[in-house]
Amino acid sequence: MRVGASFCPGIVHAVSARDGMLMRIRIPGGLFSADQLGAVAEASAAFADGQIEITSRANVQLRGIEAQDLPKMIDALAATGLMPSATHDRARNIVTSPLAGLDPNESFDPRPLLRELDRRLITDAGFSELHPKFSFAIDGGGKWFSRETDDLALRAWGDRTAPMLQLFIAGLDTGFAVATVDAVACFLEAARACLRLATRFDVAARAKKIMAIPAACEEALQAVSHFLVPSPSREIRQATGEVPLGLYREREADRVSVIPCVALGRLTFEQAKRIAAVAVECEADLRLAPWRGVVLGAVAKRLAVGAVAGLEAVGLRCDGRDGFHGIAACAGSMGCDASLADVRADAAALAKHFSATGSNPGWTVNFSGCEKQCAMRQGADAALVATLEGYNLRIDGQLSTFIHSPESALQAILSARSGREIVSEVIR
Repeated sequence: MRVGASFCPGIVHAVSARDGMLMRIRIPGGLFSADQLGAVAEASAAFADGQIEITSRANVQLRGIEAQDLPKMIDALAATGLMPSATHDRARNIVTSPLAGLDPNESFDPRPLLRELDRRLITDAGFSELHPKFSFAIDGGGKWFSRETDDLALRAWGDRTAPMLQLFIAGLDTGFAVATVDAVACFLEAARACLRLATRFDVAARAKKIMAIPAACEEALQAVSHFLVPSPSREIRQATGEVPLGLYREREADRVSVIPCVALGRLTFEQAKRIAAVAVECEADLRLAPWRGVVLGAVAKRLAVGAVAGLEAVGLRCDGRDGFHGIAACAGSMGCDASLADVRADAAALAKHFSATGSNPGWTVNFSGCEKQCAMRQGADAALVATLEGYNLRIDGQLSTFIHSPESALQAILSARSGREIVSEVIR
């Protein structure tokens, strides 16, 4: 693999962090069973810090693992079926909507393609060399929540009788489409081309790097030309900035998705076990989401009120009253050596304000401990990025002012929300 050993953790590639060893678990498409969630919670309680972190690519992360406990942790996770191939431990990013198969506006259900892609990916030794951040996305045509620029993406258009999948490479529309029957084969051949071209041109095996080389771009398309048909130019649906919460309408009129707020993307042991129990009781379809949350899909409406009550009993609010809805933060100085601030504490302070005032943020807000912005949800309304002196505040991606304290940074966000002029405040 063309990256250092410390680059991007996996199960058998745990890396060192300030709070212990860090491990990341591939969850293709965020499709997670109740049994798996329960088993991960048990493993975290036994060998990590007892919590489960959800990532922005709908994978799972465990922290605070002691080095001597790594073999036991690996064995526990392997027993759940979460490590189907140790060699493909970091070839993991297969994404789709957390409402795949449930969204009433979808052209088709992408989950069968996703599962077939994952099966073929991990049975081919060559794909173990994919860059850990290399991502495949399959969009069934409903709401799209991830704002990542995926290396390879197929996005549906057309009606449900004969949907076609528009091919994107590094976020760029190729002008070609693929039939659903050819989708997985096209993806895999394109990924092989990326690996070959990365070696030839001595660049990272990421589509963005490869597509910047004109000859490489042409060769990548040629490699999959037998799958492609020309498609007309069309307006592509943009990712929504919405962070769903509560009960969400589905394709079947008697079913809903139950979506709680997972504060800062972290589940406690008790919360994880309760989600797993509710999923079993309601025969729900459990998924992880790119807003670092969970979706309990296909819940019968008659069971939804009980499901909400069960979740809220362990602090998983479905009404936004805890103030954390739309707020995200990285590990911060408690878990990461690179972080310049305790961003989790500052994010919790903002949430506490929202909860106390009963206000709905109406915004997405990201707290990052450094410029790397590892846990950043793309496209947030407000981003606070820690520096040696304090926080930089960005509103809609634009640097608005420089704030020298967490308190004044939070006040600036509140002022921006209410439309008042942001005044730079310096507190030394």
